[in-house]
Amino acid sequence: MGRIHTGHAPASDLADIAGRIMKRIAVLIFLCFILVTAGCGMSLSGGGDSSYAVTDDAGRIVTLRHKPVAIVSLTYGTDEILAELVGLKRIRAFSKYAGDENITWITEEQKKEVSHTVDLNMEAIMALRPDLVVASSSVPANVIDTLESMGVPVYVSNTSKNWDDMERKITGIAAACGEEAAGRQMVADMRAKRERIEQRLSVLKPGQKKVVLAMFFRGILGKKGTLFNEILSMAHVINGADRYDLPHGVNAYLSPEIIPEIDPEVILCPVWQTMEGDDTAEFIKQMELNPALQNVRAIKNHKLIPFSERYKYVMSQHITDSIEAIAKAVYPELWEEKSP
Repeated sequence: MGRIHTGHAPASDLADIAGRIMKRIAVLIFLCFILVTAGCGMSLSGGGDSSYAVTDDAGRIVTLRHKPVAIVSLTYGTDEILAELVGLKRIRAFSKYAGDENITWITEEQKKEVSHTVDLNMEAIMALRPDLVVASSSVPANVIDTLESMGVPVYVSNTSKNWDDMERKITGIAAACGEEAAGRQMVADMRAKRERIEQRLSVLKPGQKKVVLAMFFRGILGKKGTLFNEILSMAHVINGADRYDLPHGVNAYLSPEIIPEIDPEVILCPVWQTMEGDDTAEFIKQMELNPALQNVRAIKNHKLIPFSERYKYVMSQHITDSIEAIAKAVYPELWEEKSP
């Protein structure tokens, strides 16, 4: 007769089955633990939570799972700050302006080493798998919202309007990158350089300060409430544009028609060519030939100086380089080395 199956397994078989089930449960528990700790920023080797939160310049709380090592920068000012703060190996992409010496301090060599630049294209940014995107308040809100909806931390820095804003911008970005000490050192270096420049300029008496106008190809820069207006003041020059009130915004600027009224002693001329036909030499030639400008001091004394836009539109620690460049252009005699 064949064996009759009663539906009951021997005790030894039940024990073996139970053992295998327990092993599988243990493996599943371990895998869940790995997934949870990875998602929460836990360090298995360090035994602690490496996540942290910072408040950006827009007042938003930004949470990072760990110290970022794949950073994408969306503006030229944040490019420059990050390159010095964290080094190039932790930067996945610079902004589209990287390598253009007329608007940024990021060199072509630095651009090549990082190897990627981005505009505001979501697909291009996400393809780089960033663990932090650093933007500024000039970046459209929908770009920031979209990135955050995809799980990418976005730190929004301020569009600085004065020296204190710039210090806050730098220390804030440094905190987001887990580099607080480097941020403090950058600010200390800025202050030290500003003090050295101030010592050079301190010999100027109030009546010796020169009236200066800074221009781009379509108008006058340095209106009230802008960082460049503050920079001109820190360079001990009188900004000819400061007397006029203008609405805020990138498209609000002063017309060249008021140059005779201002009568500047020095004009800082444009260099950065953004439209077809922009040419510095031609710009200066037309200024010198303009009958309406013949009595302007800068024209009569040939003080039309080509001056890079990276000094005029600076938005980083290089604010001190801008102060120094203006002071040297306007008061070159103060930088002449005296004979023993």
